[in-house]
Amino acid sequence: MDQKKTFDPNEWGNIENENEQKQTAIAPVVIDTSSGTGGLHLEASELDKAKAVTEALLGMGPNIAEDEDDYYRLLQAMAKLGEDGKELCRSLCKVSAKYEQRDFEYKWRWARNNGKSSIHLATFYDMAKTAGIDLSAISRQFPSPGFSSNPQFPHGSVSGSIQHEKSLNNNSQQTNNQIINSRNMTSSTSINTATHGGEETEEMRFSFSRSFSQNIDETKLPQTIQRTLSIQKTATDKDKVLLATLDLLAMAEPNVYGIYGGKRVYTPFYLFILGPAGISQKGVIADTKQILMPVDESIRAKYYAQLAEYKEQHAAWEEKKSKRGKNAENAGVEPEEPQFRRIFISADSSAAAFKQDLYNFGGRGIIFSTEADTLSQALSQEWGQFTDSFRQAFHHESIESSRTKDKLRIIIEEPQLGILVTCTPQQIVEMLSPKQSENGTSSRDLFYCMKGHQEWIDPFQAKEPTADYYYEIGKDVKKMYDQLENRSKNRIQILISDEKRQAFNEHFCPLLPDHIGLYGEDFAAFTVRIALIAFRMMMILTTVRNFEKGNLSDPKQQAFVITDDDYETAMTIIDCLVEHTAYVYKNLLHPSDETLLTIQPLKGREQQFYLSLPDEFTTKVFNEKAEALGIPSKTAQRYMGNFISRYQLIERVRHGYYIKIKRQKSNPTEGRLSQSY
Repeated sequence: MDQKKTFDPNEWGNIENENEQKQTAIAPVVIDTSSGTGGLHLEASELDKAKAVTEALLGMGPNIAEDEDDYYRLLQAMAKLGEDGKELCRSLCKVSAKYEQRDFEYKWRWARNNGKSSIHLATFYDMAKTAGIDLSAISRQFPSPGFSSNPQFPHGSVSGSIQHEKSLNNNSQQTNNQIINSRNMTSSTSINTATHGGEETEEMRFSFSRSFSQNIDETKLPQTIQRTLSIQKTATDKDKVLLATLDLLAMAEPNVYGIYGGKRVYTPFYLFILGPAGISQKGVIADTKQILMPVDESIRAKYYAQLAEYKEQHAAWEEKKSKRGKNAENAGVEPEEPQFRRIFISADSSAAAFKQDLYNFGGRGIIFSTEADTLSQALSQEWGQFTDSFRQAFHHESIESSRTKDKLRIIIEEPQLGILVTCTPQQIVEMLSPKQSENGTSSRDLFYCMKGHQEWIDPFQAKEPTADYYYEIGKDVKKMYDQLENRSKNRIQILISDEKRQAFNEHFCPLLPDHIGLYGEDFAAFTVRIALIAFRMMMILTTVRNFEKGNLSDPKQQAFVITDDDYETAMTIIDCLVEHTAYVYKNLLHPSDETLLTIQPLKGREQQFYLSLPDEFTTKVFNEKAEALGIPSKTAQRYMGNFISRYQLIERVRHGYYIKIKRQKSNPTEGRLSQSY
C-alpha cells in the first residue's frame, strides 16, 4: 500500500522545528515504498521549491538583498516565477529596514518587464546557498522526473539548476567568442543595401523583437481594449493590435486634454510598425482600421447630407438669379459648398491637400497606411513636403497656410494628428532620411519592430472576418466619440496623481543622461518625446475606462485621474518601445559609416572591451574596464551603444546596470515563410 506524506515547506526549511510546523500543505510529494527504494515521485512545481527555500531563509533571518545590486538580482530572479513570485520576493525584501512598499512595487514592475534578462531563478538559489541554506536537503524533496540528459545536474534539482547556470558562465572568453562568431555568421550572409539596389539584409529581418504584451494583465485593461486583443494568439499580434488600437482610439477622443510641460496636450501620437519583407505586418493592422470606421462613416454621412442640401439651395439660388436678369445681384448670397470631411487623411496627398483635409475636420485626423511607399513617395515630391506640419501637429502648434493664386487661407489653431504606418526597414530609411532626423521629424515617432517567424498559421481558424469583428467594437467606440464630441464647451481634463507624477519623473529622469551616453546627444529628443507619448497613452486608457463606467455622459464630470492600472499599462508598453525606438535609431536612422545595416565582426579595442566585461556589470565597472584598456570614456559609451542596439550583445536592464545576452546561432532564413492573416 502506498503511504503518502504532505510536503510542508516549513518542515523542510527549518529541520529543528519539524514537529512544531506541520500545517499548510502546498504540494504533495508521494513516497512510493512498493519498489523498496523509498523513491519520491514529484508532484510539485518550481514555485514550491522557491517557497521552501524562502521559508528556510526567513527561518534563519539573513537579509540576502541588503546591497542594491543583490536587491535587483533577487527581483529579476523571482520575477521568473511570474506574479506568483511577488509575495515571496516581498517577504525577503521586508527583512531589510530599507524596505518601502512603493519602491518595491515600482521595481517589481521593472523586473517583470525585463523578461529577456539572463538572470534566472538559479540566481536566487545561489544567493540562498551563500546565506547558509542547505540546498541539498531541500533538493532531495524535489527529485528529477527523469528528463535531464546529465545525471550530475538533475532537472528539477535546486542545486542542479545552480550548477547548470554556472556552467553557462564558465570560460567567459570562449562564451564571448561564440556569441561574436554567431553574430558574424549572420553578417556573412548580409547584403549591403548601399550597393545592392535596396535589397534587404539579414539584419533587416530584425534580431530585435522584444515584446510587452506578456507583461500586461489583460484583465486590468478597459473592456473595449480587452475585446480587441481577445482574438489574437501570439505576443507579437497582441503587441501590434494593442498599439494600433491605442493610436486609433486617440482619434475618437475629442475634447480630452492634459497639462504636460505647462501646455495643453491631446491624445494622438505617431506610430510606425516595422517588419521584414516576406511577412505580413499589415494583415491584422489593416483590420483594426474598422475600430474607427463607424465614426468615419458618420462624419461622411453628415457631409453628404449637407452636400445634398447645398445642391438644392444652390439650384434654387441659380433659378432665382436667372429670373432676376439684370438684377441678378438681388438674388441673395450664393450658398457655400460644404468641404469634404473624414477622420482618415490620405497618405497620398500634396502638402496643400493635407492641410486642407486637416482643416476641414476641425484640425483633427489620422494618416493610416499599410503601404509606407504611398506616404514616402508623397513626401519625396516637391508638392508633398509637409513633414513640417507633422512636427507642428505633434505639439499642437498652429499650422497656417496662405496661397494668393488659390485664395487659400488656412489657420489650424490646435492641430491633433495621428499617424499609423506599417513598413519595412528599408522603407523607413527612405521615408525618414538623415535630414528628417536632424530636423526632429523622426524623434516624434514611436517605433515597434517585428520579427519574422517560420510558422504556418491556419488560415481557417477565424469563424468570421476579423474586420467585421473590429467594426462591431467600433460601434461602441462611436458612442464614446459622440459623447466627447458634444462636450466642446465642457472639455475633460486627465490628471495625474502626485504619487504617479513622482514615479513618472523617477522613471524618465535617469534615462535621459543614460541614453545620451549610449546613443549620443541626438537621442535625447527621442527620450523626451517618448515620455510625452507615455502620458498620452495614459490619457487614452483613462478616457476609455471612464466611458465604460458611464462617466463621460455626466456634464458634472470635468476631470479624471489616471488609475494605477492605466499608468502601469502605458509604462510597460513604453519601457519596451523605448528599446525598439533606440534600435531603429541606431541601425536605420543613424547607421555606421562602414556599411548600412550590416553587423560587422567585433575587432580591435571594441572586441577587447566587450570581452573584458563580466556577465553583469554597472556603469562604474565598464568605465573601469575601459580605463584599464586605455579607451576614452566617450568611446566606451559609444561602444556600449553598439553592443546594446546594433549588435544586441548587451541589454540595459535599468539605469547604470547591464547584462550580457546569451544567444544561440541565428537562422539566416528566418522570416521568409511566415504568414499572417
